[in-house]
Amino acid sequence: VYKAYKFRMYPTKDQQSKLNSFLGASRFIYNYFLNQKEQKYKKFNINYTLKDMKKDLIPLQEEYQWLKDIDSCILRTSLENLDNSYNNFFKLSMGYPKYKSRNKYNSYHTNCIRSTYKGNDYSNIKVDLNNKTIKLPKINEITIKGYRNLTNFDKRIINATVSKEANKYYVSLCVEEEIDINEFRLRNAIGIDLGIKNSVITSDGIKYDKMSFYTKLEHKLKGLNKWLSRSQKGSNNRHKIIIKIQRVYQKLRNMRKYFIHNITNEIVKNNDLIITENLKIQKMIQKGNKYINKGILNTSLSEIIRQLEYKCKWLNKRLIKVDTYFPSSQYCNVCGKINKNVKDLSIRKWICKDCNNENDRDINASINILEEGIRKYYQEQMNF
Repeated sequence: VYKAYKFRMYPTKDQQSKLNSFLGASRFIYNYFLNQKEQKYKKFNINYTLKDMKKDLIPLQEEYQWLKDIDSCILRTSLENLDNSYNNFFKLSMGYPKYKSRNKYNSYHTNCIRSTYKGNDYSNIKVDLNNKTIKLPKINEITIKGYRNLTNFDKRIINATVSKEANKYYVSLCVEEEIDINEFRLRNAIGIDLGIKNSVITSDGIKYDKMSFYTKLEHKLKGLNKWLSRSQKGSNNRHKIIIKIQRVYQKLRNMRKYFIHNITNEIVKNNDLIITENLKIQKMIQKGNKYINKGILNTSLSEIIRQLEYKCKWLNKRLIKVDTYFPSSQYCNVCGKINKNVKDLSIRKWICKDCNNENDRDINASINILEEGIRKYYQEQMNF
């Protein structure tokens, strides 16, 4: 499997200037060829392909001599990222490629190149956890921190992504790793209902509270954005405020990741069959009002499902998604009677008219999801 390991780097001043120049080169190449691509299409109706861009990269290095001091992989991968952005725009209907700003898109990508000479193995990216250092192309060894439980890093590195967030430097290593997969045995199954009031509700009756920590940070962001609007463009104070805003967003992202990882780890480790809804987040956002949309985005429902998917794959567990339009909230989990009044989201509890069972909206939905998922699982087993 492919895994990512992210370390924080502590470069010296000379290393910082080199990293900044590499980050700037990646941005420059991306923006320059994005502009060229747009101009050629508008004036001559020409599709400026990746092959043509790589050809024009050589004379560009002659024009801008400082590009010769940059790692060549960075320049090529910037062009590949631009080409991928255009392909995603046309094929997957994703957003149109945007020009990169140093305050938003501050990262570069380089590949790990290995070779052997006289029986010795060489690599342009090396991690030494004993000395807590990493060697990157055209940069001397940089001090790193992270993963205290790891004693050695004998993993096959594929590539590295260096990023700068709020004046902090990070490197994310994509590695190829072998994992032992145990035989699948169905012992425990669980149904999951995803919501806004509670992030995750299980068929066992457990409710994981929503991420309430972002409300405090929102107030802080509101004040910082007021300061930013009043500051003078290009001033040092404005730059300091931007860094403060970036650090608040970074803290918010880290808290959200920690919160979601704790939930998904607990669910995957304790259950063999996990059943959830096949949610279409984009349609939910389009149909909902701004308060519901904000709750959906803050809860990161798609990230919860994404983590469940790859963790189930690594631990050889099963994840089943029931149909998007399965009315899990409307069924009574005891007698199966449908109550269409429950479409009103304000109804959190209701009593079934047939069996007089009192149903909690979210727990009832998770139990129905569990039963539908088990039925779907055994139906798939019978087909095999």
